[in-house]
Amino acid sequence: MKELSRLTFLLLGIVLFTASCEDDFSETGSSLVNNNNFNALLYDSSQIEVSTKPLVRMQSNLLNSYSVGFYSDNIYGNYSSSILTQLSLQNANPDFGTFPELDSVVLTIPYYSTAISQDEEGTQYELDSIYGSTPINLELYQSNYFLRSQDPENNYEAQAYYSDQGDLFESFLEPTPFKTIESFKPSSQEVTYREINTQGEFDTITKSPRMRVNLPLDFFQELIMNRVGTSELLSNSNFQNFFRGVYIKPVNSSGSTINALSLLNLRSEEAKISLYFHTSEVEDPSDDEIEQKEYSLFFGSNIINVMNTNGQNIPSGDNIYLKGGQGSMAIIDLFTDPAELETLRSSDWLINDANLTFYVDENEISEEHNQPERLFIYDIKNNRVLQDYTFDVSANDNSPIDSRLIHLSRLNEDDRGRRFYKIRLTSHISDIINKDSTNTRLGLVVSNNVNIFNAVKAEVEGEENVDEEYQLEVIPSPMLNTPQSTVLYGPEEPGENRLKLNIFYTESN
Repeated sequence: MKELSRLTFLLLGIVLFTASCEDDFSETGSSLVNNNNFNALLYDSSQIEVSTKPLVRMQSNLLNSYSVGFYSDNIYGNYSSSILTQLSLQNANPDFGTFPELDSVVLTIPYYSTAISQDEEGTQYELDSIYGSTPINLELYQSNYFLRSQDPENNYEAQAYYSDQGDLFESFLEPTPFKTIESFKPSSQEVTYREINTQGEFDTITKSPRMRVNLPLDFFQELIMNRVGTSELLSNSNFQNFFRGVYIKPVNSSGSTINALSLLNLRSEEAKISLYFHTSEVEDPSDDEIEQKEYSLFFGSNIINVMNTNGQNIPSGDNIYLKGGQGSMAIIDLFTDPAELETLRSSDWLINDANLTFYVDENEISEEHNQPERLFIYDIKNNRVLQDYTFDVSANDNSPIDSRLIHLSRLNEDDRGRRFYKIRLTSHISDIINKDSTNTRLGLVVSNNVNIFNAVKAEVEGEENVDEEYQLEVIPSPMLNTPQSTVLYGPEEPGENRLKLNIFYTESN
């Protein structure tokens, strides 16, 4: 039955692509469209309200990716992004042998990248989610802020940490960093290095682009090697109470506004701090009696992105202002005239297609502006995706940029040079009109991965006077992972770029 529904939706999607070309429709409230398959009518006079909502804070410890660096936007201003992370032991109560000696400590964090070609010199990669190329410094501090997994003040539910808690976390840092990574700038080159295999021997391996940085021996000698057999390493909970985390803070020493923001894959199994050491059972061993070993510290379970938005500004007005990070979103109310909705519900229409087309305000957004390729819409009241999202047969798990294109189109351009995003809401509108489904508020955000919803808690400005039942509680987490922004025309725009809900329907005889 599920497969039949998906097939039906696919066939309907094919019909919609051929039946809903805007050039065939007039701007009037209800117009006839001639088609070889059926005569479709357009209704585009429904009342819509859209409001821009600046984010006050959002939960940022349940993300798939984490950003660090600086970003500057000529419309929305500047912000910076830092990371606070716990470390976890590879295994509790480690045994490093009788006479261990630490040789090196290496921090490894993969970048997001795609292999684009391969030749005799190796694999060529293209980096993803790197915004700007200015080198910056990264300072690594020991944090003394205890990160809990459960919230005792909220019935011991999972602890939430937020994007606006940077000042609090920084008040618990050690005075000086234990490591400064100078002139950090992600490279698209593959990385070759030696790694210890299961036989205790070194293998030369080649990996996708990633950060590989040496860390100070004395710091980790004291933190790990000197504490073997103590209570601090007896369990992960003991260790995370003793060593409460690492704070990664970007530093801009140029004195000017820069773009240098990188998305780091801290959730990868290959993201870790590796302690390379040799050990033996005798105090003065021969080469044959030395065994090479590696012990790892992994990131998690609490990793938090914090953002300094003191230099950020969210404009106001009739336009729709969307900004990633701790930026801004939009709330959309459809059918704000109850009498109109009742009239539509009594009309006995078959909804062939319904969409919202958002035109970019070309007066505010230049060709060079770093706009998002995708927008994401969701049900605010029920904290979930729409049915159109669920049954979109164009879903592509391997290529998020080309996924769910029926429901959520990519940034496009018409034959007049107008850039736009089209969001199809056919099932959603059909259910409201024909099945008396609740006309819920919709949230609109920028996204760097439409395959991920991952609702996280959020607070926005201006929700104080909204009934609690309808208040915004969550947003999709990918919004925090991109700094990109856009400006769209709203329903108050008097010209042809005005936001409208286009409903294509046929009447039952």
